[in-house]
Amino acid sequence: MRLQPRQELLSVWKAISKWCGPVQSFNWADRGGSNSISDAELLLCLLLPPQKLPAIRFDRPDETKTDVCLALAAFGGPVEIPQRIVGLIGQYLTRYSDPKTQLPIFAGGNYLTTAPDDDTEPTPEQFELEVVDAFSTSIVFCTAVIRFLRSYRPQVQRKVHLEEIARVEEDTQRRLTAAMAGLQRSFTISIFEPDDLEHRVLRETVYPGSNFSGDLVARIRSSLRDVMAGLRELGIAGEQVEDLLQNREKLFECGWSWGVVQGSDEVKTASAVYGQPGYAESFPYLYFTVVAVDGIRDLFSQETRLMGLLNEDQQQLARVLNLQWDLAQRYWSTIATMGDQRWPVEELPWRTTDDQESDYYSLLVVSLVRHSLADRGAPDADLARVTRVLEDLADRGRIRRRPLSNDPALTLHQPGRWVNLVGADQISPGAPRIGWRLGELSSLLLGRSLALAAQVNDHRERARLLRLSDETWRHLERRRLRDGKGAGLWDDPANVYPTLPHRDRPSWYHTTRVVQCMGTAADLIQGEPPPGSMLSDMASELLIEAEDVFDEEQLRGSGEGGPALRDSLNRQSIGLRRARQMMPTRPGTAASILLEVLRDLDKLAAAREFEAGD
Repeated sequence: MRLQPRQELLSVWKAISKWCGPVQSFNWADRGGSNSISDAELLLCLLLPPQKLPAIRFDRPDETKTDVCLALAAFGGPVEIPQRIVGLIGQYLTRYSDPKTQLPIFAGGNYLTTAPDDDTEPTPEQFELEVVDAFSTSIVFCTAVIRFLRSYRPQVQRKVHLEEIARVEEDTQRRLTAAMAGLQRSFTISIFEPDDLEHRVLRETVYPGSNFSGDLVARIRSSLRDVMAGLRELGIAGEQVEDLLQNREKLFECGWSWGVVQGSDEVKTASAVYGQPGYAESFPYLYFTVVAVDGIRDLFSQETRLMGLLNEDQQQLARVLNLQWDLAQRYWSTIATMGDQRWPVEELPWRTTDDQESDYYSLLVVSLVRHSLADRGAPDADLARVTRVLEDLADRGRIRRRPLSNDPALTLHQPGRWVNLVGADQISPGAPRIGWRLGELSSLLLGRSLALAAQVNDHRERARLLRLSDETWRHLERRRLRDGKGAGLWDDPANVYPTLPHRDRPSWYHTTRVVQCMGTAADLIQGEPPPGSMLSDMASELLIEAEDVFDEEQLRGSGEGGPALRDSLNRQSIGLRRARQMMPTRPGTAASILLEVLRDLDKLAAAREFEAGD
């Protein structure tokens, strides 16, 4: 693999240390300034890598490696590094909490922009709007912080540091609970009448070229019957859901809107009530659905369960989020893979039900399909179809191919696709329309390619995905900032596409997503590669022959010979045992061990024949 996670992650840490400076005068801002999301993304660049790659952990000062200390030298020595990161986490939690109510703040800040043809700025009230991206990022951030604190705490002796750790964990738990409540209140259902545009687009997405018919709608509803039953169990929009179940001509969509939905019910826990007014329209957004699904997945990871990260309030919220997560993922993966011939997701670009098309949307849908295929253990033939879609998207996005003159595909990289956040203009009189920029096509493609490579069992498909990952990484590597204090961070697409304007300051939004790709690459490398069928067959045949020859030597009484002969046979016995252990996962390694065993056994046979004069 071209991407070497350890070296690259240490390089990113060095670049962050150079940009942010010493802790005493720490610079949080990226090219756009600071907000609750970007500051969390910066800290995630420091917290996530050691949890994916324990060799670079810094939460145990006695075990911190020299190259890790050098990369984080701006934070001090191995004892000071974790202390000062705890301090930065505390600063973040204080900054993004309301001083009066102590409730966490999830404002989108400068990530919210007006339309491309609008020169005005969002109003101050709009900058304070809470968005699903902030909720989801906070879930990933808070679970990472709690893991870090619980691993670091046993290494601490001084009372003042232990009290700081306890205070930071308490604030982190409060933020995690609020983020989970915010996500729960942002889930929504949209129901379509037969004459609606959304109804028609959904039908045409699933069955291209088909006209409206009751049979066609019945087939779609039949495929989604488990999801519809789950919506009733969820208990939101009760009358609408009952109407959907009774009216056989209606279709629907479910997922997450951009923020807390208008009119959403308040969420009560033992410690707080979350009932802030919502402004988001009751309509799922594909981007925010994918963001929410990825964040919620962290709540159900094996590490979260084993470490008992969730308290009682959070476990109660997690049960509802788990149902929402399951319904959204099943809905989108079912729609995207419906039909007997080509899947809808294979028809590029994906068209959303508000009649907007983009290759970026196709990549988002692939994310949901990949998760679903992994959860149900889909065959490699299905995974190969997803691989082809990723390759097509890499070509269409000009990641593997050179761009055309005035190529519209370049707008996917910079400035990105602008998505209108409907309802955000209702927060104050005269407020403009505001939206969200979607611009991380390359890092999203790399992450999905690496994750899919870890799923496949066919070594040819794995090699194909690794080749795509290498090509995408080569593209992303060139997009690093080359000069100035931010050198080594992301993102400057003009390094690849000279017609785009240059960027000379880093973006935590882009850098964090590349760092997450490095973590996915580390998972892939540390996992077991799928054994090739030809190698497995060859290793099995070698094992049969090696055991047969070894048993013949034992029958001849070679084990009763001199010390040198006994030592030789003992080595062969160990080699055979090791080869048997390696056979299921590393047949190539097993074959090399068995060839050595056979070579040594043949030397014994040759020596015996020489002594006999044959």
